[in-house]
Amino acid sequence: MITFLLLAAAPALVNGVSTYPPAESGCVLIPEGDTLRAEAAAPVDWYLLAPLPGHYGNLRPGGRPLGLGVDTLAYSIRALAGDAYSVSISPPAGTSYLAAGAPAAGGTLRTAEPPQVLFPGTVVQVAVRGGDDYLGYLEEMLGTPFLMAPRLTPGGSHQADSRLGCDCAGLAVYGRRRMGREVEYLGPGGLDRYLEPLFPDPLLPDSLSPAIFRGPEGDSLPVGPGGLMPGDIVHFGEQVSVFARDLGARGVFDSDDLLLQSWFDGAGYWTVRECGFFRRPLRVFRWAEGY
Repeated sequence: MITFLLLAAAPALVNGVSTYPPAESGCVLIPEGDTLRAEAAAPVDWYLLAPLPGHYGNLRPGGRPLGLGVDTLAYSIRALAGDAYSVSISPPAGTSYLAAGAPAAGGTLRTAEPPQVLFPGTVVQVAVRGGDDYLGYLEEMLGTPFLMAPRLTPGGSHQADSRLGCDCAGLAVYGRRRMGREVEYLGPGGLDRYLEPLFPDPLLPDSLSPAIFRGPEGDSLPVGPGGLMPGDIVHFGEQVSVFARDLGARGVFDSDDLLLQSWFDGAGYWTVRECGFFRRPLRVFRWAEGY
C-alpha cells in the first residue's frame, strides 16, 4: 500500500520539497508496508540516514547535572538512487531519516540532537511501526542504538520519545507511552509500580533442549491464554525484555522463545538463549490495568 496525500499538503521540507504523508514536527509515522514519497520543485540529491549501532550512555563522570551528560550519536549517510525531483521509500519497521541533500560530509553524521531538529526542513524522521498494538509500536525502535539512561537533549528532545535510542526499560516504556499511557521512564526496578506478577516465584531453565523455565516446585510457565502473552515483561533483574513470540516447545516458556529488547547493539529480537541473560533467574509480569 502506498500512502499519498494531496499535492496541496503543507511542505515538510524547504526549497519546494514536500512529503506524503506530510511530516509533523519533522516526523512521519507510518505502518510497515506503506511508502513515503517526497517531491521537489528543483533537482536535489536524496539520502537515507540510519542510526549506527553501539553502546551509548549518559552516565559520564563529570557531566552536568549530577554526573549526567548527553551522548553524541552517529548516523550513516547513504545516497538514494532515483529521480532528482522525487523519491519513494518503503523502509522496514524501525526509525530512519530521509534527507534532501547530504546533512554532513564524510558519510557519517554525529549529533546529540534529533537529525530532523538539527536540520529542520531538510531532514525528516521516518518511524515505521509493525502494527497498531504494543509490540507494533515497540518496533518503531528497531535499529536504534542502546542508550543507557535516555534523557533530554540540550534542545529539549527526550531521547527515547524522539526515537533516538533507549535502554532496556526505556524500550518497554516507549511502547506504552505511544499507546497514550502515563508511564514514566524509569530503570528496571522502578517499573514494578506499573506491573503485576504472572508467576509468584523466580524461574530458571532446566537442562532440556530447548530449556523450559520452571519455578522452585518444578512448575513450568504456560504460553497463551492464561499464561505468558506477547507484550508481557520478562524481568532478569538488571534487564527488562518484552516477550514477543512462542517459537520453542509450543505452549510453554522456554529458551527458544523470542524476546524484543534493547541491549547489545540496540533494539532488536533475540531468543531467550541468545539474549545475554540466559541461565539467570527471571520473573514475568504483565502491565497493570491502566498502564
